Amino acid sequence: MPDHSRADRLEAFRQEVRSFLREVVPPDIRAASRAHCLVTREQAVRWQRILHARGWAAPGWPREYGGPGWSLVEQAIFREELAASDAPRYDNLGIDTIGPTLIRYGTPEQCRRFLPGMLSFDDFWAQGYSEPDAGSDLASLRTVARRDGDEWVVNGSKIWQTLGQWANWALVLVRTDPSARRKQEGISVLLMDLRTPGVTVRPIRFINGAHFHVQMFFDDVRVPAANLVGVEHAGWSIAKGLLVIERLFVARVGDCKAELASVAKLAGKWRPGPGAQIDDALLARRHAELDIRMRALEAAWWPAVRFAEQGGSPELEASLLKLDGNLLLQDLHTFKLDALGARTLPFDPRAIDGEPSPEPLSPGHAENFPLHYWRYRGITLAGGSSEIQRQIVAKAVFGGLTEIDRPRQDQMDEQQAIMDGTLRRWLDKHYGFERRREAVAARDGFDPAAWAALAELGLTGLLIPECDGGLGGTLSDLMPLLEALGEALVVEPMLWSAVLGTQVLLGAENAEGREPLLAALASGQARCALAYREGQSRRDVHHPETVARRDGAHWRLHGVNRLVMGAAQAQHLFVTACLPEGGLALFDVPSQAAGVGLRAYQLHDGRSAADIRFDNVELPASALLCGADHATALLDDALELATLALCAESIGAMRRSLALTVEYMRMRKQFGRTLSEQQVLQHRVADHYRGWHAARQLVREAVAGWSLVPPAERSRRVSAAKYMVGHASRVLALDALQLHGAIGMQDETPISHYSKRLMANDALLGNASAHLGRFVDAGHRSQA
Repeated sequence: MPDHSRADRLEAFRQEVRSFLREVVPPDIRAASRAHCLVTREQAVRWQRILHARGWAAPGWPREYGGPGWSLVEQAIFREELAASDAPRYDNLGIDTIGPTLIRYGTPEQCRRFLPGMLSFDDFWAQGYSEPDAGSDLASLRTVARRDGDEWVVNGSKIWQTLGQWANWALVLVRTDPSARRKQEGISVLLMDLRTPGVTVRPIRFINGAHFHVQMFFDDVRVPAANLVGVEHAGWSIAKGLLVIERLFVARVGDCKAELASVAKLAGKWRPGPGAQIDDALLARRHAELDIRMRALEAAWWPAVRFAEQGGSPELEASLLKLDGNLLLQDLHTFKLDALGARTLPFDPRAIDGEPSPEPLSPGHAENFPLHYWRYRGITLAGGSSEIQRQIVAKAVFGGLTEIDRPRQDQMDEQQAIMDGTLRRWLDKHYGFERRREAVAARDGFDPAAWAALAELGLTGLLIPECDGGLGGTLSDLMPLLEALGEALVVEPMLWSAVLGTQVLLGAENAEGREPLLAALASGQARCALAYREGQSRRDVHHPETVARRDGAHWRLHGVNRLVMGAAQAQHLFVTACLPEGGLALFDVPSQAAGVGLRAYQLHDGRSAADIRFDNVELPASALLCGADHATALLDDALELATLALCAESIGAMRRSLALTVEYMRMRKQFGRTLSEQQVLQHRVADHYRGWHAARQLVREAVAGWSLVPPAERSRRVSAAKYMVGHASRVLALDALQLHGAIGMQDETPISHYSKRLMANDALLGNASAHLGRFVDAGHRSQA
C-alpha cells in the first residue's frame, strides 16, 4: 500500500523549497538566469551564502557536518526544484564530491578545517584527476609526490578542472610509489592549497568563449603531510569510491526536466493540422520524442533513488541514468537551437560575464542559448564519458550480471511471483522452440493442448472477477505473465482473447448472456476475438467498415473486418459496426453464424489472423453488447489496455532476443576473438540494453498509474510506452540479425523468429509512429 503520509510530507517539502527559491533569488541573478547568461563567481558566492544561511548549502551532507540531513528522495526533490528555479546553476565539486570524500575518508581534523569553508564558499575546490596524457585513464597519471619529512613535494600537471579559475583549493590525485606493480597501486590523495608557491593555474577558454576549465602546473609544490586523505598509496580506492548516491545525480535529471519545461514554452505554438507548416509538425513530433524520453528517464530515476535510499547500490542503474540523462539534456539543447534557428547566431560577450543586455540581440535573449548548448556538450565526457558508461553496461551484460541472464521477481508480490514462476517452468518444459515450430506449422497455428494448459494455469480467467469464474486479478498481475509469454513467443491468442476480447465483454455490463460467456472464457472452453478496424489512427478504429442496421426485432450486419487477431480460433466475434444514425455499436457474433465468411491466414511471425466478411448476417436483439452511448469509450479503454499488454509481451521478446544475441556473441569467434570481446559490438549491445530498460520502465509506469491518473494522462502514458517499445524493439530486431550474421537469417535459428515477432508487434495496435502522433495530439488537447 502506498504511504500517503510520507507522500504528503514530501509534497509539503517540495512546496517549501519551491516557495523559498521563488522568494530569495536576488533580482539581478534572476534577470541573468532568465536572459540565459553564464554564472559568475561573484553570483555563485552570493547564492551559496544564501543557501548556507538557510542550512541548505550541502543537500547531501549529514547534519553533524553542516548539511540538512535530508533523505535521498528529499535531495532529489531539492535538486529538481533548484533546476526549475531562477537560481544560478553551476558545478560545485567541493559540495557534491570532495566534501563527501572527506566525510568518508578524511580525518576529524581535516573535516573540521575544510568543510566549513566549502559550505560558506570561503573556499572553492577543484578536483585534480585528469592529466594531459591520461584523459579518462586515471590510473595512468604521472603527477608524482615525494615524501620529504613532514611534507610531500609534488611535480606534474592536471587539466580540465571545472571552474578551476574560481578555486583556491584542490583535491589532487598523485603517484606516491612509482615502482608499484600495478598502475592502480601507489596512488595517494592530497589536499592542496593552490596559493602555494610552485602552483600555476592557466585558464582554458572553452568552446563557448568562457573560461570554464584550467590546467594546473605543479613545480616542487610542498604539501603538508597532514593533508593526505586516507592511507598512503590507497588513493585509487578513494578516487573510485564515489558513492552511487553521488553518481546518481550526475544524470542531471532535474536539469533535463527544467529544460524540457523551457522547451515546452517554445513548443506551444505548434499545432499539427491542415494549416500547419511541415517544419512545425516535425518539431512537434521531435518535442514529443524528447518528452517521452524524459518520462522514461524519470520512470527509471525514482526507483533507483528509492533503492539507494534503502541501502541498495544501483551501480548499473547509475551508468544507465548518466548515459540517458546526459544525452537527453544535450538533445534538448540541440532542439532549442533548431527551433529558434538563426535567432541564436548573434554573440553577446556580456552574457559570459553574467550581464543581461538591456537591448537583446534576439527576442528572449535567444542569442545566449548557444552558450549553454556548447557548455553541455562536455557532460558526456566529464564524470566518466559516455563510452566508459557503455563499457560498464556492456561488462555487466556480457558478465551475466543483468536481468538478461537473471530475471528478477522483486517487482512482484508473493502471489505474482508464484504464478510467474509456475508459468515459466511450464513454458520451459512444454513450450520449447521446436514445440512452438510444430504449432506454427499447423494449418491454423494453434495448439489446443497448450491453450488448455495455459487456461488451467489461470491465464484465461486472470482478469475476470471471481464471481464470474475468474481469478479477479489486476493489470499488475497480468504484465509479468505476458512478458513470459513473449519470451516464449507463444502463438496461441492469449492477448487477443483473454485480454482484448475479454475486456470488451467485461465493459459491456448490461449485455445479455454476459455471465455464462465470461465463465466459459475464464475456463478456456471458449475463445473470443475483437473484430474492429485495425489502423494507424483512432479515426480508423472509430469508423469500421461494417454497418449494422435494425430489421424489426433483429440486427443485420454487412461489411468486412480485416486482420482480426485470434479470429481463426474464436467461437465468439465481438464486432464493431457503424450505426445508420451515427456512432458505434458492439455485437456478439457467433463465428459459425450464417453469412459470416472467414478467411484465415498466418502472419509472417507464425500467429494466426483472419479477414471476416459479414454478408447480411442476421442477429437477435440480445447480440447487442453495447450501443452508441458507451461503445466508443468501451472500445478505447479495451484497446488501451491491450496495447499496454502488447508492450509487455514485446518487453519479454526483447529480453530473450538480447539473451540469445549475448549468448551467441560469447561463443562466436572471428579472427581469433569472440564477438563479445570487440568493443564496438559491446557498445551496440549496451545501447540495446538501454533501449529495453527504458521501454520497460515506461510500461511499468503506465501499469502502476493505470487507475490512479486521469484518462487523458493514462492515454499519453500508453502511447509513450508503445512508442518507446516499438522504436527500441525494431532497432533490436534488425541489429540482432546483423550481430548473428548469416545464421540469423535462417528459419531454424530462434533469433529470426524473435525479430519477426518484434516487428509485427510494433505494427499491431498502432505502430511507434502512430503513437507518437497520438502523444502529440493528446498533449495539444490537454493544453486547449
